[in-house]
Amino acid sequence: MKKIVILLCWILTIFCAVFPFIYTHSDQDKKEIKISHILVETQEQAQTVKDEIKNGKSFEDAATEYSQCESKDQQGDLGYNMRNRLNRDFETAAFAQNLKEVSEPVKTTEGWHLIKIYDIKYFSDKESFIQKKFVR
Repeated sequence: MKKIVILLCWILTIFCAVFPFIYTHSDQDKKEIKISHILVETQEQAQTVKDEIKNGKSFEDAATEYSQCESKDQQGDLGYNMRNRLNRDFETAAFAQNLKEVSEPVKTTEGWHLIKIYDIKYFSDKESFIQKKFVR
């Protein structure tokens, strides 16, 4: 009987470690992205800043000059982020964004954002994903 209980404990342990990775997280979730953003008050301001970037101003310089977020001191850099760590609307736009492109203006409760993704890291194994996702 004791061996059966030990076996069941091992099965339960393995199931708990693997299930969250396989069944509750899509491939889209198994990554983290390096995000920078510019936060302004209005959609018009965001579009004006985007136009300046399109005409040659660097995203980093625009973030430092225009952003109303504390991240402007880091040129808008928010570092690497995974899903379920940011404002839902911001996160949805950020994870849909193409690498190195500036987003269209994105509305959140804080204001209007321009988002740029600088890097994407994919988790190659479940252990590193679970460690990063659930142990913080």
